[in-house]
Amino acid sequence: MKSSEAEERARLETVKTRIQHALQDSEARLNDYARDIEAQKHYLWDSRADMDHIEKISARQSIEQSVMTGEAVLAQQKRLLKLARSPYFGRFDFARTGSTPVEAIYVGVHHFHDEHARRHLVYDWRAPIATLFYDYETGPAHYEAPAGAIHGELTLKRQFRIRDGRMEFMLESAVNIMDDVLQQELSRAADDGMRNIVATIQRDQNAIIRDARAPVLIIQGVAGSGKTSIALHRIAFLLYRFKDSLTSKDILIISPNRVFGDYIANVLPELGEESVTEIGMETLADEWLDSAYRFETFLEQTSRLLETDDEALRRRIALKASPDFSSCKFSSDRARWSLPIVGSDEVNTTSCGYG
Repeated sequence: MKSSEAEERARLETVKTRIQHALQDSEARLNDYARDIEAQKHYLWDSRADMDHIEKISARQSIEQSVMTGEAVLAQQKRLLKLARSPYFGRFDFARTGSTPVEAIYVGVHHFHDEHARRHLVYDWRAPIATLFYDYETGPAHYEAPAGAIHGELTLKRQFRIRDGRMEFMLESAVNIMDDVLQQELSRAADDGMRNIVATIQRDQNAIIRDARAPVLIIQGVAGSGKTSIALHRIAFLLYRFKDSLTSKDILIISPNRVFGDYIANVLPELGEESVTEIGMETLADEWLDSAYRFETFLEQTSRLLETDDEALRRRIALKASPDFSSCKFSSDRARWSLPIVGSDEVNTTSCGYG
């Protein structure tokens, strides 16, 4: 089932047409819900004098249900609008063991099910089968489905860049396919915010993102290694994987400062998830300390460093940024931080540079 670039472009046009039909359907449904809600409101207003308390509650609940359903359709419409610009970024053909037909799987930021053809035209990157795109090159492969492990063989793998409904390039399967696309993405002009990386997730990153068993997961790496981006994509995956029990309201992002919070703010909405609550470390410290202790904000500390030549201040800052400071203990009677040093028979203390 190896199709040419011309066939892929034709397939893209077909998918775009199907998406446009779905958008038209969603617009019609939204108009129907709007008219229905308006009619229910008029009925409630005109009949309120003849309705008892239970009937009024029932009418209000009916209106609220219609509003919720309409909001769900509106959210779906927003996803469809994004898909219309870039329906998918990858394809792989998978032949399941014991099954004759080879299935072409297209992977995108969101799934798209063609209601008329009754089949998936695009799979969400977080779907179980989509992990094959990130974890395997052509050859034997398997993935974990709710019913158990599915084994088979990848017979083809491709990656696309589609913008504003136009296919800019298509790469055939190769060991370096991810590297090629990654170079293409890195060559793009940077903007003011972090972007999603669903098209360039590496195998080891995919393992971190999809780990659903670890109750606590720490992502370590040097600066610029993608820790934050992987963490945000993991949040998106968990919201997808546990959508029946987990919502964006259950998640809190603690960021070092407001600039960083603004920088990452667009990633989850790009992935189709609601923005989660984000709070700066200084705000969190202020709430927890409840004004019992005063601390310098990052801006105040930076201003002092720039405006004064205080060597002692620089030494204290350097110490507090070191791993040793994590073992310091605060002694309230002496108002000093102390670093434990193990002696022969007792634990002595030395100043941690505060006070």
